[in-house]
Amino acid sequence: MNKLIITNCAADTSMHPGVPHRFADTEVLADSVEKAWKAGAAIAHIHAPPTNFDAWTAHTKAIRDRCDVMLQYGISTQSVDQRREVIQNQPEMISVALNAHSLVFLDRDMMMLHPREELEELMRMCKDNGVKPEFEVFGLGEMWLLSDLAEKGLVEPPFLMTIFFGRPGGCWSPPTVEEFLNRTSGLLEGSEFVTSVTSPDAIHLHAMAVMRGGHVRVGTEDEPYLSPGVLGDNDDHVLRMGRLAKELNREVASVAEAREMLKIPS
Repeated sequence: MNKLIITNCAADTSMHPGVPHRFADTEVLADSVEKAWKAGAAIAHIHAPPTNFDAWTAHTKAIRDRCDVMLQYGISTQSVDQRREVIQNQPEMISVALNAHSLVFLDRDMMMLHPREELEELMRMCKDNGVKPEFEVFGLGEMWLLSDLAEKGLVEPPFLMTIFFGRPGGCWSPPTVEEFLNRTSGLLEGSEFVTSVTSPDAIHLHAMAVMRGGHVRVGTEDEPYLSPGVLGDNDDHVLRMGRLAKELNREVASVAEAREMLKIPS
């Protein structure tokens, strides 16, 4: 079995009331990402406001000055033109939503379509810039859309995808073992899946991912609580995944090992 890749989702949560927001501050973000990298995270998933291109650049430089973690740019609701601006920073990965966003956040409901033409343009942009797409997957129907891109020669394996459970809104799927087994049984050949869970019992599905050869995404955005009422910082969540992996006899991948597994050049 391949080693476990831990992605640290170092962003402020939009789903839990009362949790302080901190990561608009570049130095606070970089400090948290560095600690999570030292704890074992190979990938840092980061956010900035969609049109604040200076913030994307500042976050990137501050993190890269501190450590060699791979950067994954989130905010897949950015337009193609906005993506064209931020991709110039050369992150290792950008998040790409394969289907419609239908999510409920504390301050707003979101419904945004991502037509195939947009997906194709993003794949060409990724190829031109040497950036790997990380696909956001909320249901099995999205495998058809990924297969469509692959058949057109716009993306090649390994297909990196984050499969989400428990996110509020029309994208919701239950954070249960049964749903996990159903979703992971239908992935395309050549997929590397990362499990993200919004639930007080997130660790149950993370354990399933560790046992079944998948990977995990943990941190302050997805499920900021280590247990009910107990907030954890990003390094706390990563350290817990490292302990879990050790108990389940699976080694954690270094940044270099994760790059090799995902075919991302240095």
